[in-house]
Amino acid sequence: MKGNFMHWCSAVSNSPSLELALEDVTKEILKKLDGKNPDLGFVFISSHHSSEYEQITEKIKSKIPFKTILGCSASGVIGEGKEFEYLPGISLTAGILPDVKFTPFHFTQNELPNPDQSPEAWHEIIDSDTENPKAIVLFPDPFSVRTEYILDGLDFAYPNTKIIGALASGGSKPGQNGLFLDNETYFKGCAGLIISGNFELDILVAQSCRPIGEPMIVTRANNNVINELDNDLPIVAIKKLYDELPEDEKYVMNNALQIGILMDRLGDIEEEITYMIRNISSIDKETGSITIGESITEGQIVQFHLRDSGAAQEELKKMLSEYENKNGEIIKSTLMFSSVGRGKYLLGESHHDINLYKNLIDDKSPITGFFSNGEISPIGDRTYLHGYTSSFAIFKESN
Repeated sequence: MKGNFMHWCSAVSNSPSLELALEDVTKEILKKLDGKNPDLGFVFISSHHSSEYEQITEKIKSKIPFKTILGCSASGVIGEGKEFEYLPGISLTAGILPDVKFTPFHFTQNELPNPDQSPEAWHEIIDSDTENPKAIVLFPDPFSVRTEYILDGLDFAYPNTKIIGALASGGSKPGQNGLFLDNETYFKGCAGLIISGNFELDILVAQSCRPIGEPMIVTRANNNVINELDNDLPIVAIKKLYDELPEDEKYVMNNALQIGILMDRLGDIEEEITYMIRNISSIDKETGSITIGESITEGQIVQFHLRDSGAAQEELKKMLSEYENKNGEIIKSTLMFSSVGRGKYLLGESHHDINLYKNLIDDKSPITGFFSNGEISPIGDRTYLHGYTSSFAIFKESN
């Protein structure tokens, strides 16, 4: 740890006693810091410790003098090469970050700018005078803020900034999720951090679906309702797909049919392309239309997808392998956000995603995160809220 270099370390404990868990992680972090004071910390705490949310950061900072600490509640935490799904847990990471500036913030839905306000209104809401920060990290509470509205606003205000994060989890109704920021614990709104300076950030996101059928053009639509695909009713296309599938896949289609939206509206169907996956929230048997979880316009290209274990495993492996082949820099730390609907529920085994990441990308630097209610990461030049994904924010030192 000599020299003016970025250094990260992490610790995790799944002790059911919060006092013992905090003792475990803080002692391990202090040992790894070797007498140095950290600049930034991320902490994720399972809902098993919800009765003590309000004291957690104060207790951590009484032992480790973080300049800033940020985190949220979780249905399960990730750290030290393990995924603790629906188990007691606390995951803590600490960073010594020379030549890196960060500004913490918290806001509620009522404080957000109107859609017609200028970028400066968004700069004010997150208390930033930095025009082009490297990254913004967000942990929204899904019960109290409209995350898509926030992402649209921040993309508008910071078009060259990478935005990452995930929805707090562990709670089942408003007021049950915790957002941790320095000495404060919030139960609504969005907590976050603006980061700029001497570091690089790579973002990977793996969805959980495979395409079926062929790409189609949206020929009639209204907001998030698709009325026609290739000049025919969507329900006709779905029935045709269903009839062509083998029996074992018909069951999957009945329970896990999704739709992918091509990110580049001017894309060539023949090229390898990237889809943003969205739920099909309803199928109207009377009109033949479908309602999806995203606004869509005529002329966009879509393709139906199935969410299944094999597709989730293959996509993650492919994405990580491609990144491993082109990444030539030393990774310092990784934040991992995985959907509560992924993990063992979808993949059939524990620790699948983190093991694959360690085997293909990096098994030396710390990786910390949690199981979330939605993952925030960019596709192309826009930031989206995803579901059933694993996303990775990979911190590296600037050359």
